[in-house]
Formats: sequence, structure tokens, C-alpha cells
Amino acid sequence: MKENNKDDLLHHSIIYKILSSLLYLIAYPILFLVTKFWLGLKIEGRENLDKVGDEYIAVANHINMIDCAMIALSIFPRVPYFLTLQSNLEIPFIKYLVMLFRGIPTPRKITGKEKMIKTIDKLLKNGEVVGIYPEGHLIPYCDGLREFKNGAFYFSVKNQVPVLPVLFTYREVNDIRKFIRKKPFITLTILEPEYPKDVLSKENVIELKARVYKKMTLERRMKKLFNEQIEKNVEIQEEKI
Repeated sequence: MKENNKDDLLHHSIIYKILSSLLYLIAYPILFLVTKFWLGLKIEGRENLDKVGDEYIAVANHINMIDCAMIALSIFPRVPYFLTLQSNLEIPFIKYLVMLFRGIPTPRKITGKEKMIKTIDKLLKNGEVVGIYPEGHLIPYCDGLREFKNGAFYFSVKNQVPVLPVLFTYREVNDIRKFIRKKPFITLTILEPEYPKDVLSKENVIELKARVYKKMTLERRMKKLFNEQIEKNVEIQEEKI
């Protein structure tokens, strides 16, 4: 039975697919340079990508305007779709970039939300990667995890696909860039996937959410303690000099 493309929020035209592919080919090397040399992006845990199948939901804390690009770089050559605010598709010019970079709006109206749900289900059924920020909105360089919403974990349990936790943490700028950069460098850590229980229920959605949140919280604490120890060792060495 042929799927009805009008039931989803995807762009199915050949022109869109060509333009989107071309944009990614052009953008990837640029984004790599920007994130590597300006944001100091360091990617850890890529070995955990071997522990998930083709379709999964990547969840991350939302701390930078281009952290979706960082996630895309970390799982390359996979090209993820991302849930984004409807307002991002109402900004002149920017809306076209969001659209071409596979942004899926979270509509304000109930009818639109039904289409959004069908879209996510269809993508996961077709073996795609979907990125969702369970915190809901961006707070630049937020130090700590905020409360997670249920959405990402609902889709995981409903479609029986794993959740891949992606954690953004910070570290001190430790080279000449500290004279021109006020913000810390960014570390992206891919954690081991978490798998849903096999029955769709509110309890199982909340249980999966809690499990992922705990894993990301523990990793964040470990990273923070590690970085604090490094900074302390540096200070001790400088005092000896």
C-alpha cells in the first residue's frame, strides 16, 4: 500500500532532496572547521555508535545554536532529522536553511502535531535517525541538565527503537585562543544506548526517561570532576614554576 505523503511534514520533491544533499556536502567541512577551531569541539564515545542499529533517537542537552550540527558531525556519515521549533521556520532566510538541514517543526496546532507524530513514526520505521532535545528549548552554555520532557522517550517506546544519549559538557580553553575566547570549549560525548521496554505505557516512557537522564547526569558529574582535577594540577604546576 502506497504511503500518503500528505500525512507527514517531510519534503518529498526531488529538487528538495538534491538541494539538501548539496547543502550538507558544502556545510560539513565548514562546520567541522568552525566547531573544531572556534568552539574547540572534542567528540568522544564514537565506538558506541556500533551498539545501535540503523534507526534510533539521539537525545542531547541543548546548549548552543549549532549543537545540532555538532551531533550531525559526531554520527557522520548518517544524516539525522531534528525536531525544531515552529518559530525557526518563520525567520526569513533562516527558515530555508532549517528546512534543508532536515528540520521538522513542532507545530502549535493539534492537527499539525498529529502530522509531526506521523512524521517521526515514519522516519523511524524507514531506518532514519531523529534528533530530539528533551529539555525543550535552548539555553546557551547552560551548566547542568534541565528537566526532560516525555516526547523523545514516547517515540522510543512506541517504535521500539533505542535512545542514544549525547551529552555536551565544557572544558577550559587551554591554548592561545583563551585570549580571544570568553566561553569554554565544548566536549560531545556519545554514551551507550538505552533500550525501551516492549510495552507502550506511560510508566515505561517515564522509566526510560529517568534511565537516560541518570546516565547523562552521572557522565556530566564525572566530566566535571575530571576537568576540575586537571585545572587543579595545572595550578599546582604553575605555582612550582
